[in-house]
Amino acid sequence: MVKEKENLQSALEQLEKIVEELGFKDVDVEAGLAKFKQGVELVRLCRAYLRKAENEFEKLKKELEVDTGEGEEEEESKSAGIPF
Repeated sequence: MVKEKENLQSALEQLEKIVEELGFKDVDVEAGLAKFKQGVELVRLCRAYLRKAENEFEKLKKELEVDTGEGEEEEESKSAGIPF
């Protein structure tokens, strides 16, 4: 997990640098296109890291609900017709 955090941080730093470079007025079209493509790949990588973290969070949240019985109470009240 630490390595992924470092990779995410590195990807975000690279993306920030690309955005800064593309902000200059005198950007060569071909070089700008190459940087833009690289930025798109970095965005995809960041999204993948964030999706994975979100999935892990949801998994842990469900495990916690099972451990504490919170999910069961909600299901019981729904099946009993209780509106809350």
